[in-house]
Amino acid sequence: MRSALLVGAALALTGGPGIQAHPPHVSARAAIVMDARNGAILYEKNAFLQMDPASTTKIMTALLVIEHGHLDKTVTVSRRADRTPGSSLHIWANHQYTRLDLLRGMLLRSGNDASVALAESDAGSIERFVAEMNVKAQQLGAFNTAYENTHGLTRPGHYSSAYDLAVISRAALAMPLFRDIVKSRQLTITELTRHQSRTVSNTNQLLYGFPGADGVKTGTTDAAGKCLVASATRDHRQLIAVVLKSGDRWGDAARLLSWGFIHWQSVQAVQAGAVVTSRPVAEGNPAFIGLVTHRSLWVDVPAGGTYQTRVTVESQLSAPISTRRRLGFVTIMVTGQPPERAGLYASGRVRAKHPVSRFWRWLAAHRR
Repeated sequence: MRSALLVGAALALTGGPGIQAHPPHVSARAAIVMDARNGAILYEKNAFLQMDPASTTKIMTALLVIEHGHLDKTVTVSRRADRTPGSSLHIWANHQYTRLDLLRGMLLRSGNDASVALAESDAGSIERFVAEMNVKAQQLGAFNTAYENTHGLTRPGHYSSAYDLAVISRAALAMPLFRDIVKSRQLTITELTRHQSRTVSNTNQLLYGFPGADGVKTGTTDAAGKCLVASATRDHRQLIAVVLKSGDRWGDAARLLSWGFIHWQSVQAVQAGAVVTSRPVAEGNPAFIGLVTHRSLWVDVPAGGTYQTRVTVESQLSAPISTRRRLGFVTIMVTGQPPERAGLYASGRVRAKHPVSRFWRWLAAHRR
């Protein structure tokens, strides 16, 4: 059995006089704001609707390429890559680049040709690489996503959602190399056979004026309209905004990110290794033990909101106890948000008291 205790309501946040807590109007057909740290959804509009993702598809392409490594490998551009229509990095058949430079060109200039060259280099064929993209989407929980190509040109059966794109971007932003590339305004790539270098500029206009902007990827086709996955970091807090089929993607994303920073606060409710609660241990040495989590719990709290901490522990703890044995849970609850939960473990080993000491204690009790 377990015993539960609501150990407190903590932190009341206020948004300042005259500040409207309602999210701003956005023109996009679908949109979302997500905290990159814990995946909390701060705002959504049709976020689970399957839509044409255009070149935001390349976020998944980049994620797999980085995950598979060997970025210093030389790639010879194929005729198929050279002839890929749409947005182009202008790479030609039989020219050579490192996979890293093709990755940079794909993310900054949205080169469809670069995405094909990378996929062929990575998996041996476009079809095999696309299959890996679909497997990865399922692994990440992007269940409203299916890929038919590596670049995002409109094709039946190729779709994603605002929520899925935020989830995929969150996974990609956990990779230092991806973060470094997508936050860059300009990068240099080199064609190896002729030793010719050129500078490519990022298509993400938020990087040139929105405070804290650090990613992620644009996308545009006739069917998809104007799309944008944007990220920004302020005070060590990163938010992701996705807008799909937007009439004003720069304005929509900027307003949503600003609203998220102003009207929500990320709070470390539980620190990894810090004692959450203490409990007695029957026949234990020591007789009391602190219970800790192995990871920190962060929650997003809206202006004027609170969070509550609920501790659930086995009703009676008996020695011996190891630090690997889960003894309960701590759950952090915020109204309107999914609960955050982590296991509770002993802060140190608890040994059973020596049989001799237990005997003398029993004897003393029966002499009374």
